[in-house]
Amino acid sequence: MSALKVLVVTNMYPTNEVPWAGVFVAEQVEDLRALGLDIDVFSFDGRVDWKEYPRAARSLRRVAGGNGWDLVHAHYGLTGAVALTQRHTPVVTTFWGSDTFVPWQRAVSYVVARLTVPLFVSELGRARLHRRAAAVVPSAVDTRRFRPRPRAEARRELGWDENGLYVLLPGPRGSAMKNAALFDAALNSLPAELGARGVALEGYTRDGVALVMNAVDVTLMTSLSEGSPVAVRESLACETPVVSVPVGDVPALLSDLPGCVVCERDPRALADGVRQSLEAGRSHALRERAALFSRERTARRVLAVYERILGRRR
Repeated sequence: MSALKVLVVTNMYPTNEVPWAGVFVAEQVEDLRALGLDIDVFSFDGRVDWKEYPRAARSLRRVAGGNGWDLVHAHYGLTGAVALTQRHTPVVTTFWGSDTFVPWQRAVSYVVARLTVPLFVSELGRARLHRRAAAVVPSAVDTRRFRPRPRAEARRELGWDENGLYVLLPGPRGSAMKNAALFDAALNSLPAELGARGVALEGYTRDGVALVMNAVDVTLMTSLSEGSPVAVRESLACETPVVSVPVGDVPALLSDLPGCVVCERDPRALADGVRQSLEAGRSHALRERAALFSRERTARRVLAVYERILGRRR
């Protein structure tokens, strides 16, 4: 029996200039290939110039015919619209978060979720687009790369103060969606004698991210919008507790985990959450929760969606 052939269409994928962009999509491609699928990737970058979307649509139509793909898997709602411009192959679209949150993007995603087979990374995204029968497959975590290491050892490698208090903003400061202002306000609400230092997750290699996750005392998520943030699972895999505002699938993910707190969007409440987290310290229960979303398990869930779609067509 020939391998299942899938074309992945994505507006987020690692490049030499931005190696961390869409790394979760690239890892899913690797994991599906490891399961024996024949995967081609069609990637483009529309972050700076929106005209890349119509250009990508034209290019996709040129290559779509006669390639024998069984499925097209689009990543992100706007990309699903691009994938729909070809009529040869059924499309499944993964909605990652802001494509269900930003109003104008949600309008596009609403249509795409009805013209393709929708796949969501969180229950919240599914509810926003009113597709409650759709599958939910949360984002995966690389539990081999992200594993617990002694905090002092990680700090020595980074050149950090071994006795300091470090709090991680899980994303770049320049991203408005990460809401660095609330992160800073929460740190400023901590007692001055703690000397809390904020660290932003930007400019690191993947191994560097794992090192930082082990070096910090707590990860503080203050985002305006998320779907199924990989950084939270990576933090848990390193047994580093997470304090977060209620966003995406994070409240369900952190439920009942020691040292993990979901707070309202208030600096003092978040600061109290950080203090609770510091008192609790590390726990192996955090890694056990992250292991439920390992890369292999997640790839098999995606494959099951593919098989259901093709089974219905046959």
